Amino acid sequence: MQSSAKGTTCPQKMGKRAMLSRKQCRRAMLLLVVLTFSTQALLAQSISINAKQQPLSSVLPELKRQSGYQFFYNDAMLRKSSPVSLDVKEMPLQDVLRIIFKNQPLTYAIVAKTVVVKDTTIASMIDVMGVVKDENGMPVSGVSIQEKGKSKGAVSAGDGRFAINDVAPNGVLMFSGLNVEIMEIKLNGKGDLATITLRTKVTALNEVNVAVSTGYQTISKERSAGSYSKPDMKVIADRSTSMNILQRLDGQIPGLVINNSPSATTDGNTFLIRGLNTVNSDKNPLVVVDGIAIDVSRIGTINPQDVADITVLKDATAASIWGARASNGVIVITTKKGKAGKLKVSYDGFVSFQGKPQYDYFPMMNSSQYIQAAKEAFDPVYMPYTRATTYDPLNSVYGLAPDRQILYDMSRGALTQEQGNARLDSLSRISNLSSIGDLYRPALLTNQTVAVSGGSEKHQFYNSFSYTDNKSYTPGSSDKTFKLNTRQDFTFNKWLKVFVSADLTNNNTTDNRSVTADNRYIPYELFRDGNGSPIDMPFMGYLSERQRPDIEKTGKIDMNYNPIGNANTGYTKSNTFSGRFNTGLTVKLYKGLSFEGMYGYIKESGRRRLYDDVSNYLQRVNILNYAVAASNGTVTYNMPTKGGKYTVYNSSLDNWVVRNQLHYDQSWRGGKHQLTALAGAEAQQQRTIMNRSTVYGYDVDMQTFPVLDYKTLTTTGVMYPILPNQIDKVSSKLSAGDSESGAYFGESESVPLSRFTSYYGNVAYMFNRKYNLNASWRNDQSNLFGLNKSAQRKPVWSVGGKWNMANEAFIQQLTWIDALSIRATYGLTGMSPRPGSASSYDIFNPSIVRYVPGGQALAIATLSNPDLTWESTKTYNLGIDFGVLHGRLNGSIDLYKKNTENLLGNLPVNPLAGANYIYGNVGSLNNKGIDVALNSINVQTGNFIWSSTLNLSYNKNKLTNLGLLTAPITRGDQLVGKNYVAGYPAFSVFTYKYAGLDGMGDPQIQLADGKVTKAQNVTKPEDIVFKGVYQPLWSGGFANMFNYKGFTLSVNTIFNMGNVMYRSMNTLYSGTVNISALNFRSGNIHEEFANRWKQPGDEKITNIPGFIANSSTSSTRRFTGYYTKGDVNVVDASYIKVRDITLSYQVPQKVLRMIRAEGLSFRAQLSNVMLWKGNKYGLDPEFSNSTATGASSAMPFNQKAITIGAHLTL
Repeated sequence: MQSSAKGTTCPQKMGKRAMLSRKQCRRAMLLLVVLTFSTQALLAQSISINAKQQPLSSVLPELKRQSGYQFFYNDAMLRKSSPVSLDVKEMPLQDVLRIIFKNQPLTYAIVAKTVVVKDTTIASMIDVMGVVKDENGMPVSGVSIQEKGKSKGAVSAGDGRFAINDVAPNGVLMFSGLNVEIMEIKLNGKGDLATITLRTKVTALNEVNVAVSTGYQTISKERSAGSYSKPDMKVIADRSTSMNILQRLDGQIPGLVINNSPSATTDGNTFLIRGLNTVNSDKNPLVVVDGIAIDVSRIGTINPQDVADITVLKDATAASIWGARASNGVIVITTKKGKAGKLKVSYDGFVSFQGKPQYDYFPMMNSSQYIQAAKEAFDPVYMPYTRATTYDPLNSVYGLAPDRQILYDMSRGALTQEQGNARLDSLSRISNLSSIGDLYRPALLTNQTVAVSGGSEKHQFYNSFSYTDNKSYTPGSSDKTFKLNTRQDFTFNKWLKVFVSADLTNNNTTDNRSVTADNRYIPYELFRDGNGSPIDMPFMGYLSERQRPDIEKTGKIDMNYNPIGNANTGYTKSNTFSGRFNTGLTVKLYKGLSFEGMYGYIKESGRRRLYDDVSNYLQRVNILNYAVAASNGTVTYNMPTKGGKYTVYNSSLDNWVVRNQLHYDQSWRGGKHQLTALAGAEAQQQRTIMNRSTVYGYDVDMQTFPVLDYKTLTTTGVMYPILPNQIDKVSSKLSAGDSESGAYFGESESVPLSRFTSYYGNVAYMFNRKYNLNASWRNDQSNLFGLNKSAQRKPVWSVGGKWNMANEAFIQQLTWIDALSIRATYGLTGMSPRPGSASSYDIFNPSIVRYVPGGQALAIATLSNPDLTWESTKTYNLGIDFGVLHGRLNGSIDLYKKNTENLLGNLPVNPLAGANYIYGNVGSLNNKGIDVALNSINVQTGNFIWSSTLNLSYNKNKLTNLGLLTAPITRGDQLVGKNYVAGYPAFSVFTYKYAGLDGMGDPQIQLADGKVTKAQNVTKPEDIVFKGVYQPLWSGGFANMFNYKGFTLSVNTIFNMGNVMYRSMNTLYSGTVNISALNFRSGNIHEEFANRWKQPGDEKITNIPGFIANSSTSSTRRFTGYYTKGDVNVVDASYIKVRDITLSYQVPQKVLRMIRAEGLSFRAQLSNVMLWKGNKYGLDPEFSNSTATGASSAMPFNQKAITIGAHLTL
């Protein structure tokens, strides 16, 4: 190809409308000449090759290697070519190409540094090429480029380049892929498309070129050796069964386990990154929002629609910048901000129909089975009628259920056998499942978000308003949230930028005293009669029908109980305001060097009010607890008989952080050297104020209450009340406890405070885009640590290296490899004590003590430990990132090992110190595991794309030393039920080795020496069986996405495997069959009670112990825990569940143009569908209490939810 500037002249005269001045024209001609000769120089590169009858397919790669040019061709096309023979030395590339393609059925074209081979038989077609980039100018690989309506297409390479041969001049190319929005371009005869900029959908598929945020800086993942993961933000935005952004990460991040079982929630193990790193401190990962750390409990203040990006930091290099709070991993959330351009208005809304809870979930008896079991268990000799009907709440003696009343009436002659059996038969034919169902309403979650964004080069803005209405399945409750979010970015000049942001949330909730019932309640008792009127259930209270009339007459208070009517006698209302404010500036000081300052402030205030009117059943009981009846019939009420109990909780949180840092980012020698460095200092404080006040006799309308003699009520108490509440059964005393269910009066206040001062630095260097070195350092000083210098001055640090092998010449010859790098890191992270659990100084709290004169005292709340320091975790990480087959498959694999020392916990001290325990450091544990992320494009033909993502993780831990954190274990029964034992994994499940029943129907166990026994208190630690752990060993997600034109079907499956749990089982082996007062989740019997041992010989057909009515006899003769806590009842807790199936439709561009919209999509989603579970008992592990025996599971809810939603952008 020849090119010349001869004969080209600039105009002598130019009008006012001319596009170029003469000076500009000369500059353009000079540039053209330079480019021309540069191209000729490139084409003149010397080629030396000797080929004899070699196929063209083997010659072209050699030309690519020697010239550095890209070659685009079709393999099928080359098969039509003739063998090539030539022997040349130091010949220009263009001359070599002429020789090779002479007399071939193929021709070629050279554009820039790309050689495109095409079929000479197609003369009317054109060749198309270009480079695909994202909005940041980064090349995008793996993008499908398809000629619309035809099968012809290509996939962009690692540098974003693509080429398609023989395309119709007026054809339309469609660009699509997992990480980009679909785009169509009409060619109009143009073959060189230059740069195509696609809008990015942030997904895990193309992490090679993605940027990661640490909360302090944003850096290209290519330049970092750390272990990071990012979710598919489209999946996150579409998930609609919860507004909790962390719950939406389920299955999206390898290494992040989300365990929603009741036991995990209670223990604080719901969110774990790469296993457990602490035993007694906060187990949750650190959550950072726009550079400010927030507590996991406050994640509900984040609207998922405002989130632009999420990065999960997993190893020391990634997370150590956060110092003594990073051992559990860090989740960095970046919210949206405006971009320069036209004004954009967007709306996103959805309605999630979540239905009623599964109140019939538990394996309990129906009415017929229950009546039969009640007959078999009835023993009036062991439990005489007078004892069974005498008020004694301390020994769980309450009212009698109707079936037991009938059985007692039959036994004492009040009813004939015929009358009694007729009544029992009538009860056995009733089912209350529909009546229980009427206690609930279908849950409904709705969210509406409107956002306005845009701006100019000088000012960009993003504003959003959202409203969330979360209607639970409990009638009368409400949960409404209003949010306002704004961010303003200002560019004053080329060296100064400033941003200001505010995120305001107001949440209001209301709950009444509604009944929560399921099929664990007695199965025949209805809540409403045939007319729909609520039914009285006095037997569900504390008094039997034998005593109630006399108590009512004496106390002159109605003690009937109607559960539905009682629901409206009280309420709990809360209002919480939360504000998150950020402001910062960036000042460019010198080339590549800038100063960044930030101030963040979080303010939260909450007020929670609990009111129970005197008409509330518990308040009526409370009045009689302190009422004294005289012999003449007069009653002295020491508690108000008007108004009600009123409790107020006030909470206030103030959290501020000031950060100043220098940031340096520069490259030189043509990008051969790239350096990013960060150094800064940070100070922060978090203070929480919580107080509580309770009064009795509160008048809601007048807002007044009487002054009571609380001192007497709590110290001396009331003697001989109508209903005593003390163990002596002759007195009542008001508790001074601070639990919500207690009767605390006056005020209680606590002020946990934490302060941190930190210094930190971070550096990342990359040489020749191949070799990376990362290092970081941070030192934290805090009031939570001891005063000794050795405790305060313990820095965290990390080092890491990365080899970008794909940029090596020997790898670039392998055209099927798109990306390949190896990472290795090592470092130290920490975990500080919980605020309020440790301090540099002794902390005293006011206390009310009965035996202290005046009742007022100070008690040590926190005993200082001068040597207390943070837990330290050493992390080793080895990882590989890869991409192959021209974007078809990529992913990462990470191996890690974590060693944690200085575990925090309570250590026993001499009581003379004023406390029994001191918070200290002792113990160690380790974790090891693997994280795998795989992304693939499985099928890509025409308008159809099927892609998949697999996230898989495995973690195993071991408690190597617990020191004095736990008492020494010398007996086997001490081991059963313990979850943290040195030498074993955390979350351990220990059981007895069950050996069946003896001839009397009593459970037996097998000891380590093989002996079978039912004797109690004989086990040693070696007799106990380790059954596994209740936290999953394997976890992850498998997603499949199907795209066809404007339709997208997404199927996201999550799985947790390798853990165990106790199954639901019978717990009735002695005593009586009866209800618990005010508890509508008790009273029924597990269905396996019918299969218990009943007579000698049954031990051959059942493992379930027999029933002995006399509890004393039962406990003396045997230990039923050998069965309930035996290995036979531990089952596999593995499961696979479809978290969501989403079908969405993107309205075509021609329709959008008609309605003047930029985008419009609709979606429908089905959530939480169980595919497989590892147990045969029908138990959903997400709702099973893994560490407890019996029917202790939670009632499943939000299963098979259906959501519809829409997104509109104008």
